[in-house]
Parts: sequence; C-alpha cells; structure tokens
Amino acid sequence: MAFGDGEWIHFTGTGYLIRLNAGNHPVLRLRQLGLSKACRCLVTSLMKRHGLTYLHIDALGDVLPGFATFDW
Repeated sequence: MAFGDGEWIHFTGTGYLIRLNAGNHPVLRLRQLGLSKACRCLVTSLMKRHGLTYLHIDALGDVLPGFATFDW
C-alpha cells in the first residue's frame, strides 16, 4: 500500500516535523520534493552525527551554528 507524504512530513503551524525513518532514502525524497541543498545537508549531518529519526524544522526555533541560514 502506498502512502502520501503525510505519513512522514507533518505541518506544525510554524514549521514541519519530518519522520526520517518512515521510508527508504529520506534525503533523496526531500530533494524530489524541492528541499534546498543547504537544508538537505543539515538533515544529512544531523542524521549521521546524532542518529535522528525525527526532525522538527521550525521558524521559531534556535539557529544551529555552522549551517547556512536564509533571511526570508
């Protein structure tokens, strides 16, 4: 049975909660959905360094040092 992106990407009001263990090759899927290279690098780094399975990207969250940020 195929599921949509709602199975692993959830809008939270000010950002997105991403279940990185919900499928195979999550970073490739994020690329297909149009996520920027900078954001995909952040996701990859956090997955490798901390073994993340969930990531909450939030407009009101803290800025992580050492990663690209954008003033939208």
